Amino acid sequence: MLRLACEPAEAKTTRAEPRFVVGQDASGCWLAIETRNLGGGIFKSREDALHFVDFETGHRPGSIELSTEPLKLMF
Repeated sequence: MLRLACEPAEAKTTRAEPRFVVGQDASGCWLAIETRNLGGGIFKSREDALHFVDFETGHRPGSIELSTEPLKLMF
């Protein structure tokens, strides 16, 4: 299984941390990264990444954060 991480690390806020961060890497691929580095995936489109996260989180509101910074896979 790939271990995934987000770079740069975002500052923690007072609200609950989302379970997944969704965004693009430097080459334009869409990533869904679980915030505790337990899993995720690489997707063709934003919609595919969001669909995956929605399913994985049981449609829980507030469990997805969209990144404006490029994401990076960490092995």
